[in-house]
Amino acid sequence: MDLASAYRSCARVARREARNFYYAFLSLPKRQRLAVYALYAFCREADDVADSEASYDASEARTPDSARSVVRRECVVHADSGSVEGRRKQLGRMRERLARAAAGEPDGGPDQALADAIDRFGVDAGDLGDVLTGMEIDLTQTRVETFDALRSYCYHAASAVGLATLPILNAGVPPTDVMREAAVDLGLGMQFVNILRDIAEDLDRDRIYLSTEEMDAFGVDEAMLKGRSMTDELVRFLSQQAGRAEEYLTRGRRLLPLLPRSGRRCPWLLAELYGRILSRIRAANYDVFGERMGLSKRRKILLLLRSLWR
Repeated sequence: MDLASAYRSCARVARREARNFYYAFLSLPKRQRLAVYALYAFCREADDVADSEASYDASEARTPDSARSVVRRECVVHADSGSVEGRRKQLGRMRERLARAAAGEPDGGPDQALADAIDRFGVDAGDLGDVLTGMEIDLTQTRVETFDALRSYCYHAASAVGLATLPILNAGVPPTDVMREAAVDLGLGMQFVNILRDIAEDLDRDRIYLSTEEMDAFGVDEAMLKGRSMTDELVRFLSQQAGRAEEYLTRGRRLLPLLPRSGRRCPWLLAELYGRILSRIRAANYDVFGERMGLSKRRKILLLLRSLWR
């Protein structure tokens, strides 16, 4: 696979899997957009490894099949794939691949695009390493005791992705500490919205990404969540969580004027998308147990068009 093919492979992953992110990516100039695709494909592969009952290794790919993402189409299943330890080993192999890509010696396949993006824009491989740490946490974590623990998880799962992307949005110029702080807040805000939106889906996987201590303080317990009953206590608790998500999204918007115009549109669009999902959750009086909250394709396209005039 040559470099152009590697980038096309990553673009297919983003187009198939990215949902909200894909529309934000489209707002970027081509070179930056391709680099973001490369980062997204790597993070998507890690997420698939952590979430699936089977784990994969793109570096050993040979023949495509009909799996649900390009990364998976170009991967093979390992014999130890069903176990937590097997998936942990896969993430360890991804960490080794990341190190080789950062050193300019990618294994081949989509990693060629990753290596090129790191070199071209000065992406900090340590931020992508933090993403892998988040996936490793997710292998065994099904409950979160404190808000500090939740924030740490969300930093690794979301903010670290934004930090890795930041040099690309900043056109290859190293971001300042202020820019990184704002990017962390934006990632946390988006992840807090995700957690609210996906409570029912996560319950089906026996996972609760809400602080047990905070639930206790509001008189909310697991039985209340599993019963999907919108009690006054649960509404008050979810309202507090929504307020926090909005606060972080607002703080994350500090990033926008610090970026060049070409890189500003993408985070603006993401903040708008997740802010509107949060508004829908509030409009439903926090009943997140029915239809999954999201925006229509038409609304996403309209926001994309608006972003072009930012």
